[in-house]
Amino acid sequence: MGPLARDEFAELIASGENSFVEFKDTRTKSGDVAKEMCAFANADGGRILIGVDDEGGGFHDAGDWDEERVMNVARTSIEPPIVPTYQQLRWEEGAHIAIVGVDRGVEKPYAVQSGEARRYYVRVGSTSREASREELVRLTQASGAVASDLRPVLGASLDDLDTGLVAGRFASRRTIDYSVLDAEERRRLLIDAEILHGQTGCPTIAGLLCYGSDPQSHLPYAELTCVAYAGETPAREIVDQESAGGRVDEQIVTAVGFIERNVASASNVVGVHREESPRPREESLREVVANAVAHRHYGIQGPAHVRVYSNRVEVVSPGEPPNGVTPDSMRAGVSVRRNQFLVQHLVELGLMDALGRGVVLLYEEAAELGLSPPTIVAKDHLTSVSLSLATSSPGRS
Repeated sequence: MGPLARDEFAELIASGENSFVEFKDTRTKSGDVAKEMCAFANADGGRILIGVDDEGGGFHDAGDWDEERVMNVARTSIEPPIVPTYQQLRWEEGAHIAIVGVDRGVEKPYAVQSGEARRYYVRVGSTSREASREELVRLTQASGAVASDLRPVLGASLDDLDTGLVAGRFASRRTIDYSVLDAEERRRLLIDAEILHGQTGCPTIAGLLCYGSDPQSHLPYAELTCVAYAGETPAREIVDQESAGGRVDEQIVTAVGFIERNVASASNVVGVHREESPRPREESLREVVANAVAHRHYGIQGPAHVRVYSNRVEVVSPGEPPNGVTPDSMRAGVSVRRNQFLVQHLVELGLMDALGRGVVLLYEEAAELGLSPPTIVAKDHLTSVSLSLATSSPGRS
């Protein structure tokens, strides 16, 4: 995070405190600064302006808050430690403002550590507050420390799994004959295979989504909501809609079928011949939908969305990419698996690229077909992938 020019500083003061800016007067304690650092690192980063009254109307000299003190707080009070930026700006006579910049953290969750106690903070609007249990789970899963698909589905049981599908999972293993195992042996095998959760005995999210008889009876949000619009915005007429539920492979097949029937090929007459305009191949559509299902954040209880417009297909999934992965790094070929179990399952079924090249292949195909490149946006706990279409309007076939 780079230094602020005077006019940039003035703009921050005029705008007041927000999701990315916190004012602190010179009497603030080290623990308060650590709290703000922690919250910004767990969010999208931000700046702490020490020497500015809460309302931004008064300025005081923050000489006591030199670079050494700020770095000491970041090193000893934040776990894992962070390295903020530091700038001292002479704003007016007798008022040197300490500007502490905190980048978005890549080792979430961050905590303020005091002795044996740890407290986790998040930024909500202009306030930093202690994280709720659900927020802490999301932060932990975003770091890749806990796979969201291996959490237990409380209330579900072994009876919710399709015995035939589970047996098929081990059919290729010569050393395992699922049909002859007793109940305890089956339980132990499914725990080892991460289909059941070891501590609770409940199916894992991945286990239920891959082998469940009716996954949505316990995970109603784990589906794809598909809508086709007549124009380029949601304000236009809805021409088709469908919920793609069931197991993950069923969701993908249903959603891709929905897109296929609602993408009408545009055509041009060349001489006496009619030539179809290019559009993304079925394999590309399947890759985008499979990625939304496999890499979504299952700690966020909301469906993924497939939206077909007259000029594009848009797939939106809950959760931003983990471990600091950005849309730019995805385009460069960086691939991090949030849900290893689901990804491997879909790769084995032939529904995902085995080498994690999906996004790169999308860009290559768009260039080959003369279409606009895909658009990938990751913000506000959502990831959106948009594929360009050479079509006039979605329609049923």
